[in-house]
Amino acid sequence: MNNQTALTSLNDCSAELTKLQQIIEVFGQSHSIVPFLTNYAIIKCCGTIENCFKVIISDFHNSLPPQAKNYIENTFLYSSMNPSKHNICKSLIKFDKQWNSNFKAKLSTEPHKNRIESSLNSLNEARNAFAHGSSPGVSFSSVIMYFNDSKKIIEILDEVVI
Repeated sequence: MNNQTALTSLNDCSAELTKLQQIIEVFGQSHSIVPFLTNYAIIKCCGTIENCFKVIISDFHNSLPPQAKNYIENTFLYSSMNPSKHNICKSLIKFDKQWNSNFKAKLSTEPHKNRIESSLNSLNEARNAFAHGSSPGVSFSSVIMYFNDSKKIIEILDEVVI
């Protein structure tokens, strides 16, 4: 990946998921701690994907005047936004319409496009369910799958935002 900050975030999250999986293996799938670890993983994974998509899109601003950098940071980078495909595309359009076109074109050639998009949606839905007081109802292994699939969207984004 071109964006080292995003790459580090993805790798750190993957390493943390591995540690959580090891804890779950020690306690067993039926232990009462598993839902808490799963909910934590949902928030961590979705937050990582959100941070990565924002960092990739906004990192180009480093050469801008301080006022423009401040505006981008406060209105985009530090705002809260689910990392849905819709929000990624909407953000890309605000910065560069060609980025959005290239992103959609590259994603459309992905062999597992439907699964990847579905995983990103599922990760967002699980985060929203938990954040709004409901039980997400997904397994820890599903969260790992959703995250691994969603990483592909970040990799595609990283390829087209140049």
